[in-house]
Amino acid sequence: MQHAPIANWIPFHLSHSKAYGWTVKWLNLGQQRMIHPFFDETIQVCRYRQKERSFIESLSTADFMPAACKNLASLEPTAFIFHVSRCGSTLLSQAFSAPEENIVVAEAPLLDEILRADEKGAAADVATRATWFHAALKLMGQKRNLQETAYIIKLDSWHIHFYDLLRQWFPQTPFFFLYREPAEVIASHEKRRGLHAVPGIISPALLKTAEPAYYKGDFNSYTANVLEQYYLELQRIYRLNAPRNYFFDYANGVKEMVTAFSTFSGIPIKNAGQVHERLQYHSKSPQTPFGPASCSNREKYFFKDCHAAYEQLRLLTL
Repeated sequence: MQHAPIANWIPFHLSHSKAYGWTVKWLNLGQQRMIHPFFDETIQVCRYRQKERSFIESLSTADFMPAACKNLASLEPTAFIFHVSRCGSTLLSQAFSAPEENIVVAEAPLLDEILRADEKGAAADVATRATWFHAALKLMGQKRNLQETAYIIKLDSWHIHFYDLLRQWFPQTPFFFLYREPAEVIASHEKRRGLHAVPGIISPALLKTAEPAYYKGDFNSYTANVLEQYYLELQRIYRLNAPRNYFFDYANGVKEMVTAFSTFSGIPIKNAGQVHERLQYHSKSPQTPFGPASCSNREKYFFKDCHAAYEQLRLLTL
């Protein structure tokens, strides 16, 4: 097993203050594998256990991350999953999380905080963010049982807009892009809204939308605008003809999605029965049987420009 002093410890939160500059909070995973649908859930479980032992938090400077992982045995990312939200990305990452050979990091807040560090009012230059990002991934991707062979990172949906930067940092890594028909995505967000489906939570400049007041409380119209920009950016990325990019429409089927990802990334499905069993349950609630979401009132969720952007993307990637 791993004997480095930092073994099983991972960074999980980046913040900035005038007094201390850039600081990072650390968490001891212990024996906990990162198998929850979202990384936040792993953090909650481990923080609860850590507070049972001590209320003292573990903090460091951000620059301690690259220093801490210099001699740490870890994996390089095998594949990144990009997505427009509510399009099967969580189910996909969950399908590969059970085998002990796979490390799966699903929407880790720290990675988002590093990418968006320039929003903190104390800009970190691109080179610094690259160093932090690689170090954070190395720490999260450390070999903890010595069986690990694959490392999957599922990003947040708005990280589509960081494509150029991430491709610059990871020129040879497979990028798997998932998307879905917008009415179904918007209907899903109406039931339970993600951060990017509420005006003002994610920077309008990043999402390329109007200011929140423009939407006058119309969350569905706002979500349609966000999705339209995702589809347009995916069109641009597709036209780059990068050989290590792959695009998949959720409409083509969940099983087909898993197979396509396995083939493209080179991560084998060693236990098809285990994967098939996981696909029978809801991505965000592993105890709830999965049933395809219905969207009976499509007119309510139809936004012309957004739908047109999706159709253009679909035709491009056929």
